[in-house]
Amino acid sequence: MIRKIFDHQMTRWLQQMMEDVCERRDHLTIWLRPDLKKALYVLWETNEGFKHLRLTNRANKTSATLSKYTGGSTTFMKTKARLSKSLSRDAMMAESFKYTHTLKENKERFPD
Repeated sequence: MIRKIFDHQMTRWLQQMMEDVCERRDHLTIWLRPDLKKALYVLWETNEGFKHLRLTNRANKTSATLSKYTGGSTTFMKTKARLSKSLSRDAMMAESFKYTHTLKENKERFPD
């Protein structure tokens, strides 16, 4: 159990450090050798797949309604409310689609 907590915390720590390197926060990245830092910058600037994934993740984190990222832990009730709101919105859209589709079919069957 302690090992699992340690691994989780170290993973988060490493992710934060790599994000600091990617954001070029040089005062926080003195632990990384300059030649490795330059190689990472070149990789991140030339790899189109990485750039697309990074932009997508950043957009998802900033989007309030579509985001699965919460910026921290949330309570069960908040998660339940968000999911139920999303499900009710999907149900309303499905009902609306069914209604308009039925109207379209009736109009085709019985033209004015």
